[in-house]
Amino acid sequence: MSFLATPSYPQQNVPGGEPTQRHGFNPYADNGGSIIGIAGDDFLIMAGDTRHTAGYNINSRTERKVYRLGEESSLVLATVGFGADAKWLADTMKRAVDDFKFQHNLKDMTVSAAAQFLFTILYGNRFFPKYAYCILGGLDKNGKARLFSYDPVGSYSKEGERRAAAGAASSLIVPFLDNQVEFKNQYVPGTQGMTERPVEYLPLEKVEMLVKDAFTSATERHIEVGDGLQMVIVSAQHGVREEIIELKRD
Repeated sequence: MSFLATPSYPQQNVPGGEPTQRHGFNPYADNGGSIIGIAGDDFLIMAGDTRHTAGYNINSRTERKVYRLGEESSLVLATVGFGADAKWLADTMKRAVDDFKFQHNLKDMTVSAAAQFLFTILYGNRFFPKYAYCILGGLDKNGKARLFSYDPVGSYSKEGERRAAAGAASSLIVPFLDNQVEFKNQYVPGTQGMTERPVEYLPLEKVEMLVKDAFTSATERHIEVGDGLQMVIVSAQHGVREEIIELKRD
């Protein structure tokens, strides 16, 4: 049963009384939106739209889904799903990164340590899961980009990923990223489709264009994605910068 499924219980006949109906409650809601993470060699881009929905209603057009975990840290967290759980996870990770810095002589938490800590939080709540899909990224001690994606109970790959997407339009975005980032179903020209194109890191300008194209396409096809695109770009050479780009509002 999915998180958003409402339990259905049959009626029970009580001897000598009226039929009774057991009721359940669903504490979760899906507040729409989508997030993307793409890792280059020495940079990464985390992005999410700014629409917050409840069914066919738009609650907010300026709800951010990408959070920096510290002013001087390269760690960035993107969350999507149930808005309350997503914000709780972001606040918890921010406090953990700050506490680590104060307790370790102003040393920043590494991206691998943050990835393990986020897993601990999610897996520790597995019996009442936080309904939020997360993408965590940052630069390691060598200045290389690392990217990790999580389901609501904390499953993730310690090896990291080149690309990740989650949210309402993930079924539209993931195939696009598979083809454009990991070169799935692409072949070396002149080989008659016999030699697959080798995977290589893309330049920053190309990745920025892919992220914008992915969200522009998603807003044309999905009602829970739109309004604005928040992009956080982390680079070993140029630091961290953030951009807000307008998307479709209808």
